[in-house]
Amino acid sequence: MSPVTLVLLGLAAVAVILALIIKAKAHPFLALLLVSVGLALAAGVPLEKIVPMLEEGMGSTLGSVALIVTLGAMMGRIIEVSGGADVLAKMLLNKFGPHRAPWALGAAAFIFGIPVFVDVALIVLMPIILSVGRRLQGNMLNYALPTVMGLLTVHVVLPPHPGIVGGAQVMGANIGMVLLLGLLPAIIMWLAAQFTIPFITRRIFSPVPGISAAEMQEAGEDFDEESTQSFPKVDNPPRAWVVIAMILIPLVLIMSQTITSMTLPENNPVVKFFSFVGASPMALVIGVVVATVVLGYRRGWGLTQAEDVINSSLPPVAAVILITGAGGTFGHVLKETGVADAVAHALAGTGLHILVLAWLMAALIRAAQGSATVSTLTTAPLIAPMTSSLGLEPLQVALVAVTIGIGSMALSHVNDSLFWVWSRYNQVNTATGLKSYTLLTTTTSIVGFLVALLMWPVVSAIA
Repeated sequence: MSPVTLVLLGLAAVAVILALIIKAKAHPFLALLLVSVGLALAAGVPLEKIVPMLEEGMGSTLGSVALIVTLGAMMGRIIEVSGGADVLAKMLLNKFGPHRAPWALGAAAFIFGIPVFVDVALIVLMPIILSVGRRLQGNMLNYALPTVMGLLTVHVVLPPHPGIVGGAQVMGANIGMVLLLGLLPAIIMWLAAQFTIPFITRRIFSPVPGISAAEMQEAGEDFDEESTQSFPKVDNPPRAWVVIAMILIPLVLIMSQTITSMTLPENNPVVKFFSFVGASPMALVIGVVVATVVLGYRRGWGLTQAEDVINSSLPPVAAVILITGAGGTFGHVLKETGVADAVAHALAGTGLHILVLAWLMAALIRAAQGSATVSTLTTAPLIAPMTSSLGLEPLQVALVAVTIGIGSMALSHVNDSLFWVWSRYNQVNTATGLKSYTLLTTTTSIVGFLVALLMWPVVSAIA
C-alpha cells in the first residue's frame, strides 16, 4: 500500500476507536481489540496471521505491565486499608495548619496518589476532604481541587500507573528513566496547580456540601464532623513517616537501578545488584512484602486478613490491565502493517517538534474520548516510530513518553469518569466543574509540557 493509504488507515482506525467509545459506549478493551482486527484486515494481513499478531501484541505488552500495575495496586490497597491515607492527611493538616489546608490536602494527595489509582484514591480521601470543608467552611473548591489535581498529576506522569507504564512499554522506554524524568514535571505541575487554584476560587464559588452524620451513615460511611478520620476507623494506624517510607521504597530502588546503570560500568557488582532489585516488578514485589509486614502483620493482621486485603486489590485493576494489553495490541498491529511508520513519516513532515506532536495528539485524544489511560495508549504507538526515525537516545524516548502522559491530562471534561466522580462527591455542579476542573487540568498540562520542552536540551546533552 502507498504511504498515503496507510496514513489514512491509521487516522480512520483512531476515529473508529473514538466513535466506538464515545458513540457506541463500547468498552475501551473491545474497541481497541476490534479496531486492531479491522485494521489488520484492511491492511491485507492474511487471516491465519491476524490472531497470532494479536496474541503477540497482547503478550509483549502485558509481560511487564501486568506485573507493575498489579503489584502497584496491591501496595496501594495495603496502605489504604492500614489507615495510611488518613494518617498522612492528618499529619500534613497539622503541619500546615487550617489556613494552609489546601496545601496539606494537595501534598497528601500527591504522595498517596503515587501507588493508588486516581479514582480509588479520590474516594478514599473524600471523607477527609468533606470533614475539612465542614470544619473550615468557605469555598468547597479550595479543598476539592488540590486533592484531585495532586492525584491526577501523578496518575498521568509517574509509574506504576497503567497509562504511563503501558505507554512507556509501547515506546520502548525504560520505566526507571520515565520515573526519573517524570518527577520534575510532576512536582512543578502540582505546584502550578496549587498556586493557580486561589485565582480560580476567587471567581468561582461552590458551597461546602451540607452532609449530616445521619446521611453519611445511610450511605454506609462513618462520618465524624470533629475529625479527619476516614472510614473504616483503624485502631492501630501507622505513623505518617512509615507510610511515606513504604511509598518511597520501590521508587528509590527503581531510580537507583537507572542511575547506577547510567553512571557505572556495566560489569560493576553494584549495577548488577540494582539491575535485579531495581527492576520495576522486583522493586514493587519488595515494596509489597515490606508493606505487608510493616503495615499489616506488625499491626495485628493475620494471614487471612492480609490475603483478603491483597485479593481485594485485584478486581479494580482487571479492566485496566485488559485495556492496557489491548492498547499494546493496537500498537503492534500499527507497527506490523506499516501504518505506524507511515504516520510517523507524515508527522515528521509537519516540521513540528516530536514533543509538540506527542503532547498535542494525547491532549486531543483525551478531549475526544475522556480516558487519560486510553489517550496515552492510543498516542504512544503513533509517536513511537518517530523515535526510531529520529535516532533518539533512551533518555529522550523516556521524555517523549512522559510528555504523552502530560498531554493526556489536558481538556478533561464531561466524557471523563473522574470528572463526574469528583464533581458529584463534592457536589459541584457541571458548569462550575467545567470552569474550574477542566480549566485547571488544561493549564496544568500546559505547564508540564513547557517543563518537558525546557528539559529536552538538557536531556539531549546528557544522552
